[in-house]
Amino acid sequence: MRRPGIAGAAALIAAAMVAGAGAGAAGCGASARDQARREAQDFNCRDRSVSYTATRHIAGDEIGVQMDCAAAGPRLLRWKTDRTGNRIEGSSSMTPAEFDRVWREIDGTGWEYLKDCTTGTLGKQDPVYVFDVKDDQNHGTFQCQSLTMPFPYNGIVDPLDLASQRGRNQLGDEEPAELKELEKKQKEQKAP
Repeated sequence: MRRPGIAGAAALIAAAMVAGAGAGAAGCGASARDQARREAQDFNCRDRSVSYTATRHIAGDEIGVQMDCAAAGPRLLRWKTDRTGNRIEGSSSMTPAEFDRVWREIDGTGWEYLKDCTTGTLGKQDPVYVFDVKDDQNHGTFQCQSLTMPFPYNGIVDPLDLASQRGRNQLGDEEPAELKELEKKQKEQKAP
């Protein structure tokens, strides 16, 4: 069998790339179409709600994240209270598919059976996390005092934190007023 020359090999490669690109584009279109169809289906809230509030946290005197769907459809609420009592809040809607995905992760912890944790770091100055989880059949409230959440409590905190940060802006202004004032003075001193 005769081997193709360089021109023939280049033509074969180009044809394979065009065929692969066409198949890839068709695959992307089908998955986007499927996702739109799935998300257009009726959403069954089942009165699901999950939240945690952490006091004495490094990010503020109190921080919290809540995911619910009964009041205004699938949504996320976030808040932070600083050491002086200023409260900053933010909320954003979620797609039904995103809500269900996060709920599946949290539901996998077996939250219905969780009690106050005894495996945290339990230091006097460690943050205290209070959890409240419910659906149309069960309700659970429990807490854990720890710098980092032990298993399986991290299976509630981590998905909520990821969902609250994905594609959303930072909650509040992270630069303290003192640093802003110092930066302003330094700019004024450098100006001619």
